[in-house]
Amino acid sequence: MLNFLSKLNSLSKIYLVHLRLSLFCFFFCAFILKGYGQKIAKTLAPQYQWEYSYFAALPSTPFDSLGPRTPFQNWALGYAWEKPFPDRSNKKFYLSPIFPQINFNRVQGFEASLIANFKINPHAFLKATLNYGFYDRIFRPTLALRKDFNPQHTLTLQAGNELRQFNQSPAIVPRANSINNLFFGNNYAKLYASRFLSLSHYYTGKKQYNFKLKNKVSLVANSAAYNSPSTYLFKSNEIAEKEINTISPSGISFGGFNSISQIEHELVVQFGRENTSKTYFNHLGIAVKNSVPLNNPELLHINESSVNDIRKIYKPYTHWSLQHKQLIVFSDLGNFKSFVQLGGFIKNSSLPFTDLKHFNGNETSVMRGSYLEVFGLLPYYEFSTNGKYLQGHLEHNFKGFLWQKLPLIKVLNLHTIVSLKTLYTQGRNPYKELAIGLGNIGIGKTKILRVDFFKSLRKQEVNTAIRFGLVY
Repeated sequence: MLNFLSKLNSLSKIYLVHLRLSLFCFFFCAFILKGYGQKIAKTLAPQYQWEYSYFAALPSTPFDSLGPRTPFQNWALGYAWEKPFPDRSNKKFYLSPIFPQINFNRVQGFEASLIANFKINPHAFLKATLNYGFYDRIFRPTLALRKDFNPQHTLTLQAGNELRQFNQSPAIVPRANSINNLFFGNNYAKLYASRFLSLSHYYTGKKQYNFKLKNKVSLVANSAAYNSPSTYLFKSNEIAEKEINTISPSGISFGGFNSISQIEHELVVQFGRENTSKTYFNHLGIAVKNSVPLNNPELLHINESSVNDIRKIYKPYTHWSLQHKQLIVFSDLGNFKSFVQLGGFIKNSSLPFTDLKHFNGNETSVMRGSYLEVFGLLPYYEFSTNGKYLQGHLEHNFKGFLWQKLPLIKVLNLHTIVSLKTLYTQGRNPYKELAIGLGNIGIGKTKILRVDFFKSLRKQEVNTAIRFGLVY
């Protein structure tokens, strides 16, 4: 009992220190850096932004828009780039800032990436990435070549070796996972190793209908990655040894997965309309992914009773998905957003964990990415499924409508935000979330803070929590 209380006391001190540091950083950006607070928040990790499962938009390059990241421009922070941006920079070489590429995970320990972008000509781009893990001492290179044939057609060739999260949206950005690992002993990034070769074709139609098409074929070889007990800073070796499997700490019944090579084909079609005043848009997406295994995976532990099960593992399958996203802006009542996704699997028996449908959850105190596509309290992989699923996100931002008649509060221009989120997966009880929050909190140009109170409902289980986030 005394040992438990001492650990609780030490954790509470760590939490309070972290909370004070967070508040200090926010007010430092608000008062000292003034308008630069948004730029710092927006450019810390531009390549790690949540998106729904299938996305047909053409990947941007740093040459789309280059500008000083902060007033402290140097080799470590470098230049920022924002996407999308129509004008091309005159630069032909861009080396990504080094500092944001240094992170920590349980597989590699500290890891860093050197990312270089080359402009071969105005319509051809080369991107080279070299990742190194300081614990496993493994270099993981990737190379991407992009060719723009005309404004409508683009071809991208990619090859390499990298660690991926099972939810590649991703489930948690590397910076947040590093902080949770180093300061709180929580590991949320579940990783596996992937060697891949892929060819992608992107087509962009008339802007009036916002038509986009992505056609991608890949050859992948996926294998399990394992956590190292020596990369735990706050947990004893006895506890760490139980968490060697990179996904087992979440209590996932699926367990790990066996090494597998497969051919994947992904077809994504997106189209929609939006008005010129940007007060309305309506997008529809259709996606179909087919996968054919090339090898019969070897089980890690084979016995007589499991010999007959080997042939049943990792059969070909088809994953289909329909999704709808819209925005409606009202003149006096703020704006309404919605995102709905329906999907399922055909021939779905015994899929590897990498190929299940994973949902954007959150187990930290901070919300990241698009609020409209992320649950506030959902455990990252607890609802991963190989069956039918339906998720819906509704959000209404009243802007300052509810505070207009309160003189003192009216000056703050606070935004009141109400949201409803729901998730249905085959074989499980429905999951729902209700939330009410305040946004546009801050001073001057740094009104980027949002605070929400979430309540989740699942059968007879009810959870509540407060979530913080930056919106820019």
